[in-house]
Amino acid sequence: MPDLLGVYNVGDFSAAESGSYKGVPHHRVEAIVEAKPEKKYGGRRQATTYAYRHHQARPDHPAFYCLVVKPQWYQVLLSDPTGVVASAETPWDPDDLRLLAAYIYSHYDPPRGHFLWDDTIAWVPGATLDHPPTWKVKVQDQWYTQGQFIFIGEPWGRRTTILRVKDDSGGEIVIKEVYRHHKRRFKEEKILAGIHGDGDVLGVVRLQGADHVTTNNETIKCAARGEETERTKERFALLDSGCRLLDAKTVNELLEAVYDALEVHRTVLLERKVLHRDMSLYNILMYPKWGGVSGRHVSEKTPVSIRDVLLGSKRPAEERFPTCLVIDYDNAAELDVEGGELKDRTGTPLFIARSVSLGTVLLDHMSIRGKPMPRLTGDALYLYTTAYGQERYDRYNDKPGSPTCHGGLPPSLDADDFDETQKPHFFHRPEHDVESVYWTMVYALLRVQPAAAPRELDPSAASASVWNTLLSHHIPGENFDESDEKRHEIMNRLPRKWRDLFHATMQDVALLLWQVSQHVRSEYVWWTWEGNFQPDHLHEAVQRLILQYLVDHRDKDIKLDPSRRRPTAPRSAHQGGTPTPTQLSRLQATVASGNRTGDGVGSGRGAAATRNRGRGRGSRYAANRKGGAKTTTAAGGPSQQSVHSREQATTNEPVANSKRKSSSKPSRSSKRLKALSGEPVPPAGQGDDDDVDGL
Repeated sequence: MPDLLGVYNVGDFSAAESGSYKGVPHHRVEAIVEAKPEKKYGGRRQATTYAYRHHQARPDHPAFYCLVVKPQWYQVLLSDPTGVVASAETPWDPDDLRLLAAYIYSHYDPPRGHFLWDDTIAWVPGATLDHPPTWKVKVQDQWYTQGQFIFIGEPWGRRTTILRVKDDSGGEIVIKEVYRHHKRRFKEEKILAGIHGDGDVLGVVRLQGADHVTTNNETIKCAARGEETERTKERFALLDSGCRLLDAKTVNELLEAVYDALEVHRTVLLERKVLHRDMSLYNILMYPKWGGVSGRHVSEKTPVSIRDVLLGSKRPAEERFPTCLVIDYDNAAELDVEGGELKDRTGTPLFIARSVSLGTVLLDHMSIRGKPMPRLTGDALYLYTTAYGQERYDRYNDKPGSPTCHGGLPPSLDADDFDETQKPHFFHRPEHDVESVYWTMVYALLRVQPAAAPRELDPSAASASVWNTLLSHHIPGENFDESDEKRHEIMNRLPRKWRDLFHATMQDVALLLWQVSQHVRSEYVWWTWEGNFQPDHLHEAVQRLILQYLVDHRDKDIKLDPSRRRPTAPRSAHQGGTPTPTQLSRLQATVASGNRTGDGVGSGRGAAATRNRGRGRGSRYAANRKGGAKTTTAAGGPSQQSVHSREQATTNEPVANSKRKSSSKPSRSSKRLKALSGEPVPPAGQGDDDDVDGL
């Protein structure tokens, strides 16, 4: 709990005689003060933690001031999407309290460029003081109401916030807010306009409107750490929504959504020359809810859905709704536009492809091995050729007896025979997005709970090891070793090792993941292509394997329990001060939409980990983009030249740099929080650790 809070109408927060309510809801907090005794450290760190949570709860606060006070000095902090900056540790001088006066005055009349409020989004009081608020949001001069959080991202950086709202007619729509870096070349709204240029491509989220967010006729821009870090607030109204793969009701339905996501991705790649570059659990949705539109044409390029394939007949394009929805083209790049974006290391850490994470071409014994294109059999082959034609099937096949794999020739040398001078330059390839889909599929299938299987209280030793590898993965800094990438240990598992990860009812699922792994683990940039290169060859291989599974298991589908999840850590790890997945998602839910009541928030090991958190799995990080470390004044007034305080003076880092030095190894507790940051959160007090619809 913060030591002091700044609020309006303080009388509203008197405790009831029964003692049933104590605390201040986050949406009523306007300022936070942390007080520390003379010999105790950590005041600024705690204040930064409070700012972190406050930003997640208050999309109407682009920037936020905190005050740290000690008997010998005080300090003002300003937090916005570019990070946190601090004033000097200013001694208490009764003859010069200009900084303190400026801090107070700035809450009412902030300096130019310090946007404390966004009047185009506002909370609507709940039925009672401790009831979570709803939100009203303005997009293109239209107000939407009854907004509920469905995703809250990292507050420092893009600060993605997504709400489900209602329009005047009561229809639902999705609002997405981001703070976009001013040097970002490709803009999501323009990417989506290009994809849907000659008509809607079903399966790709559709945009109703996009705006720069303005207040008092001034665009909201934040640059606490200098002009090089400047971010502008953008807001989008999206027509379509859906649920996460973890909400799948059956294994087949989950795999159908993955199949369609690959088909949508390859269609956008081939027909629109756009590469997504951030395929993940958050950006591949299932059970789509299509927004009602009139007068919008559907593109003939809309891909054939897996449902069409399995039924053996193609619907007209305007009826060809897929089982998936691909969203979030923030990191997408246009392939036929010159630029160096494909050299960027961009993606969500848990799902990013291995070579993209490292920013280098992989070279090991497995990555230069190839596997011939899978061949379909029986009904799967018949249904495929009925839907797509024999020509497409033959185009990707390797000739019988040929040494080619996927139409190209793998290296004849062993990995030890290469030297660094022979290594091609890294750039983001379509195969890397397929690998991200692979990690998404692995994550989802390992977490879903078969309805007929007993619920696990603890993961097996094999599962715990895999989860430790997945959840601890981070994007390393520029000085890295390839041994930093541990996920190849999962990808190279033998079939029996894959089976160890699943209940007896899902042994065929384990075999499917092993088969897919053999194709995804290859580094195809090493291949020699003899005029038959197909940029979507890996899409084809993975989809064939999924299609064969779906046909073979058409009458043997595995029911899932969407209200349950398989555990990722033993119960012994849930004890002590480190938040577990369940605890953290509930904590985020409480902080995001509930009350600031002191349930361990901002204290203990969990809070320390939060203060030191790195790039989380809900954050996006282009590792070779470097933000400036310039500082600015935290509040108006002549004596507030911002400097790094004593704790940071030797490192020359901002107070709360949202990009952890990737060469450092995070602690166990920070790994937990890093893996869970950006997790969609349920309404306060509801749900298991994942019980919430996705976008």
